[in-house]
Amino acid sequence: MTHATARQKTTAPTNSQPKTHARRTAQARAAFRPQPSASLPHGVLAPESLDLNALLRQFLRQAVVALGADSVGIYLLDDDGEFLVARAGYRVPPGVLPGMRALRLSTIKHAFYAEAARTRRPQFSRDVRADLRIPDVLRETMPHRSQLFVPILAKDRLIGGFIAVWFEAERDLSVEELSLMEAVANQAGSAVENARLFEQNRRQVEELSVLHELARAMAGQLDREALLETLRVHVPPLLSARKLVVVLADEQRGDLEVVLRVVDGGVDDHATRYGRSVGLTSVVMETGRPFRTDDYAAECARRNLTLPPVHGPRCWLGAPLTVGQVALGVLAVSRDEPPFSDGDERLVANVADLAALALRSAGLYEDLTRAYGELGATQDHLVRTEKLRALDFNNLLAAILGRAQLALRKITDPQLRQWVQIIERSALDGAQTVRRLQDFARVRQDQPLVPVDLNAVVRDALEMTQSRWRDESLRRGVVIDVRTSLGTVPRVTGDPAELREAMTNLILNAVDAMPAGGTLSLATAAVADGVELSVSDTGVGMPASVRDRIFDPFFTTKGPQGTGLGLSMTYGIVSRHRARIVVETAEGRGSTFRMTFPAGSVTVEEAPAPAEAAPEAGTLRCLVVDDEEAVGSVIGDVLEAVGHRAVVVTSGAAAIERFRAEPFDAVFTDLAMPGVSGWQVAQAVKSTTPAVPVFVVTGFGVELSREERGAHDVDAVYAKPLKIEDVMDAVARIARRRASRQ
Repeated sequence: MTHATARQKTTAPTNSQPKTHARRTAQARAAFRPQPSASLPHGVLAPESLDLNALLRQFLRQAVVALGADSVGIYLLDDDGEFLVARAGYRVPPGVLPGMRALRLSTIKHAFYAEAARTRRPQFSRDVRADLRIPDVLRETMPHRSQLFVPILAKDRLIGGFIAVWFEAERDLSVEELSLMEAVANQAGSAVENARLFEQNRRQVEELSVLHELARAMAGQLDREALLETLRVHVPPLLSARKLVVVLADEQRGDLEVVLRVVDGGVDDHATRYGRSVGLTSVVMETGRPFRTDDYAAECARRNLTLPPVHGPRCWLGAPLTVGQVALGVLAVSRDEPPFSDGDERLVANVADLAALALRSAGLYEDLTRAYGELGATQDHLVRTEKLRALDFNNLLAAILGRAQLALRKITDPQLRQWVQIIERSALDGAQTVRRLQDFARVRQDQPLVPVDLNAVVRDALEMTQSRWRDESLRRGVVIDVRTSLGTVPRVTGDPAELREAMTNLILNAVDAMPAGGTLSLATAAVADGVELSVSDTGVGMPASVRDRIFDPFFTTKGPQGTGLGLSMTYGIVSRHRARIVVETAEGRGSTFRMTFPAGSVTVEEAPAPAEAAPEAGTLRCLVVDDEEAVGSVIGDVLEAVGHRAVVVTSGAAAIERFRAEPFDAVFTDLAMPGVSGWQVAQAVKSTTPAVPVFVVTGFGVELSREERGAHDVDAVYAKPLKIEDVMDAVARIARRRASRQ
């Protein structure tokens, strides 16, 4: 009888207890009875009720009232789904607390809890000392006489349980008490699940915010210090980390350099260098994979590693800063407790990947800027050409755009969708900027013109540059007052991405002209011959000698920090839109740029009709090759997201070997790869299986002539960053071709 299931084996209260039991039951029922709310509809939890710790304390107190237990604890399943781990306790003796925190009760190996997990019903033991189902580790940790375990379920899934104990007296439980505790556990399951979902959504918002800020830092400027500042501000709070360290490998010296160390929110300016075999950073550098530990010093001792000169809290998590196959360094965070989770590891790995791409781009830009200063006037043209090539962010933008578009297919929350849409739009605008840089010497129009709301362009540009005119200025202790006067104006014909780029250049130029702060004014108005858009600042102004040259390519007054391209690109954009731009300025009196756009001067090209849905033709097996692993994985994820299978490799040679060994229905290949190019991959595929379509993906797609594409016998060439629609269109064509042959 002692070991029976609690529902089956219950004993009515003794004659001396009925009033006590009845009173406790009534108190507990009153505590858990739903209360009407004047401000929230029935069934909706108030925001404060989503605090998991507060919820658990409330349930523990009421469980003690309902049962008259000496102590009650709530145990939740760990990430593996087997072990119950203490999450909160009530009336736990101080001497028992450390052991309780270390307990891991198996829902598979420990019979008492395994039975509860299997039946989803409470388990009760009147005499724990004689009950063989109770694990010895629990009896040793918390000596007691009687124990009740009530499973906590969420959507019929076990997520934890209440453990109530009586230290000295043997306890009998009534049917009503057990029923009440089951009801309490059911309510606890719903509340805990809601709190977890709330916390998960909050965490996702914070993660997207960090990735968004990093993407903006990468796309908006090639400044290593600005990127490191973004990491300093956003990463430690997101992970509750006391310490953040970024180390970079110095290939010439053969050691590691600490380029950022943040301790308790403050930057440690003491430069540090140490060998590659020091600390757990060496493990991350050697394996190229993230690594985490609950005890940094103990793990170093176990691996016979020398501790670094400065090391922080016990819990440590590091991820490699990797671009392709090259490890640039390591990003690491640490805190006292709790240990880092799988989710923390994924987040830090994603942040490290994005930071590595940005650091590499910043390094390339710094190298080219340094070379530009050293070569001299006779080599100006060569240096400028290489600088433009260094600005080819298509591989970086492909990873950002692909992930953003995949996220948009799954996110339903309006606020999250808006933020991810900003990331998507910024990546698309960045791709347009790269194309204009590649074609800088040519006047051409590759994109169809559409009706554009200039007021929306102004608002979008202000949002995209907010980190410069507000956040960065406030960090420097200056204030830039932004004022807008947007009138009711007709739409103009143009390219919205190009117009946002022009506005962004003018806004950033105005911010740079006000180092001590000032007023930035933006206005639109209908005029006799079209629409006027003006950008004004109260900054330092320009002398006539500078004003006359500001639109010249590569002319800059900003020294090494400037490329001399912003205003010349703006002038080209305005010219392509059949508009005119004039500058009103005087030294010490600010500047105003006025652009006048004609109304209806360009015929709008009709948008192509959407592709017809492909007939059902089964799952395609696709081979994806790109030497940038991040780009290849995005294409693979897109293919799998639309129901196909993808094999991703990182070299042309590996692609050819894989294609010859296995059957594939389509091949997506990068064009510019070291060793074996995309053309060679296409040739190898077509020489053995001419019917298999080959799609070339390249950052220089607009430069390839129709004759060149035909000569290499490829089915299509797509420009990076590749959009989901491009991939879906390609596989839809294959599916239609299959269906027509059947």
